[in-house]
Amino acid sequence: MRLEGSIDAFSLPDIFSLLSMTKKTGGLHLRRESAHGVVWFTTGALTGGSSDVSRQSLARRLVGGGLVEDEALEQAIAHAREESVGVGRALQLAGAVEEGVLHEVASEHVVDVVFDLLRWPDGDFAFVVDEANPDDVGVSRQVDDVVTEARRRLEAWTDVSSTVPSPQTVLALVTVPGEEPQLTRDEWSLLALVDGRRTVGEIVMLSGRGDFAAVSALADLVQRGLVRVDEQGGVGALVRRHEMIAALERRAAPGEAGPADVTPAPVVAEPTPAPVDDLEDDADQVDALDDEDEDGDSEAAAAPVTALTSTRPPAQRPPVTPARPEHVLPTRKPEHPEEPPPAVAVAGGGAAAAPATAAYIERDPSVNKSLLLRLIAGVRGL
Repeated sequence: MRLEGSIDAFSLPDIFSLLSMTKKTGGLHLRRESAHGVVWFTTGALTGGSSDVSRQSLARRLVGGGLVEDEALEQAIAHAREESVGVGRALQLAGAVEEGVLHEVASEHVVDVVFDLLRWPDGDFAFVVDEANPDDVGVSRQVDDVVTEARRRLEAWTDVSSTVPSPQTVLALVTVPGEEPQLTRDEWSLLALVDGRRTVGEIVMLSGRGDFAAVSALADLVQRGLVRVDEQGGVGALVRRHEMIAALERRAAPGEAGPADVTPAPVVAEPTPAPVDDLEDDADQVDALDDEDEDGDSEAAAAPVTALTSTRPPAQRPPVTPARPEHVLPTRKPEHPEEPPPAVAVAGGGAAAAPATAAYIERDPSVNKSLLLRLIAGVRGL
């Protein structure tokens, strides 16, 4: 005789009690819409289950608790494919998880499964006799104890769900908590998964815990002011507020250039006019050399003069020596005329040093005589 029906007519605790009293062994399957869960019985006691048979829920719980390494998990998955057992059972057979820790996790997992299924408002059930539990790790829980704990969680779930409304809720860290945070190891592992983008459902899945354990811990973090439910807090709020300030910084005032549009004008060195020399003999020598430059040496003289006096293009270069107002300025006579320096005889006799130097300048074709005389005139004007 098959045991099947609708949970609208028979509540799950009544079905559990019936299977427990009759010492049944097998799997109680529950279905609604696209959901499919199962609870495993062995001689009337609960030994395991899953609220979603398409997932390796016990193995995910072990992984979420940081109890499994990559190599052991790979070997367990390969074993589960060959032997048609659960990954949790394969991990036990390989000795990858400590036996005591495995039993504790599996025992808590049974309560979580029953709690999840008790929240189903409707659905159908069917009991398959002698169906084996692929994730049987040796845990056995009494039906009355499990149902009592699941009902206690249902009563507390109302407050939890009011703080964390749905599995699609996005949580974000509070940047400045109200008080010094104190966290347990389990709370820290959950807080590490909160990044302002993951939903509560994703956090529960990654943590490997049941809905009640994970969501209750998240709700407690919200109530303590460490996590915010809405998207107005956390890092997203900081980014949004900085963008508000940046929009003002990027905007330029009407008729004015913005901070990013200001281009410094190039600095052009203005030519420094040479001082007016009062020595007419030097001026005559400069004029004579200028005439000579126009016949052939003007190009050679123009380059160094331009480099010393201005950075403007040669076409806009002002004259190096402004026109002297000969008819306006009278000839200035020094109040204390200097005596001519005595002639210094050079080796070999006769000639003075200054005439010898002047003769050398006149003979050396590499000396720019025009520029040299200009520099001499400028120094004397000082």
